[in-house]
Amino acid sequence: MTASVVNKASRGAESFRFCFTLDTEPDNLWKLASRYTLEHFAFLPDFHKRLLDAGARPTYLTTSEVVEAPRGRRAMEQCLEAGGCEIGAHFHTWTRAWPFTVPDLGDPPVPAMAHQLGQETEERMLDYTCRSLRDALGVEARSYRGGRWSLGPESARSLANCGITVDSSVTPGWSWRDPRDPRLNGPDWTRTRCEISWLTAPADNGRPAIEPGRVLEIPVGAAVFPDALRGLMRSPLARRVCRRVSRSGRVRLGHFWLRPTTMSLENMRATMKALERRGCPAWVFMIHSSEIMPCDKLPTDQAVKAFMRRCVDVTRAAIELGAEAATLTECDAWIRRNGYVS
Repeated sequence: MTASVVNKASRGAESFRFCFTLDTEPDNLWKLASRYTLEHFAFLPDFHKRLLDAGARPTYLTTSEVVEAPRGRRAMEQCLEAGGCEIGAHFHTWTRAWPFTVPDLGDPPVPAMAHQLGQETEERMLDYTCRSLRDALGVEARSYRGGRWSLGPESARSLANCGITVDSSVTPGWSWRDPRDPRLNGPDWTRTRCEISWLTAPADNGRPAIEPGRVLEIPVGAAVFPDALRGLMRSPLARRVCRRVSRSGRVRLGHFWLRPTTMSLENMRATMKALERRGCPAWVFMIHSSEIMPCDKLPTDQAVKAFMRRCVDVTRAAIELGAEAATLTECDAWIRRNGYVS
């Protein structure tokens, strides 16, 4: 599914790129419900301005439900009017009624991985999402992230056919395996390093192959401390032990990523420094838009305020480390232009 990379160190690049990405979706999707609201979009334009003031260039990976509702559409219009951002595509299989036939997900619906529903269904859902963004906002989505980190062997075909040029669904060091139901079972990236690569798909049933050069994969920024423990981190027990030791504050041990809901500013700064040492030229930072108001992940106003401060502070830290802020498609163009992936 991926092709090889050439990292920054071997090319002698002069800078790094920092990509602040938001999965832009209805409120609190962790609490599975029959109906979803969009209350947090009242706060998104102000948060967008805070990110711009800090130096970020956000990428809003946005679902169709958001732009089909007046509240969500207006918030996204305000972000576009303020500038300094892009709108990409994102969808979940179970959060809306699709205007075409899809596999039965049950009642209440199973939060299925899109790639587990088949490539044709995955592509139809993504195509509908991209058309919704175009109709509502006049944008052509070129960036994408799979809902619940969905990405399968044939996903490159879906993305390329829908005009997507850059994906950020890979989470190095993380596994989304779920044995409870095949539809829930996601990819396993525990053996994967944070490296830029091409997504590919072989020729199949008369369909042409998706060759390197069509869809670029820029993973979410992640690192293991120390790196020698990478193989050990495949064990759930070892990961739990490392987390417990790290919480003591005496040592940084285990797997860390650019995800401020669970990571401290200090650990995210250390992760970016580790990526810099390894020559990874793109640092992708990730949040959910709904985390800017109380939700299952951040249940109090105080927790949300602290979270938003970390978002601002890590953006400033990335710039202090020498990174240049970029949207995902800006980063994609920069990587291709400078030949950082072979």
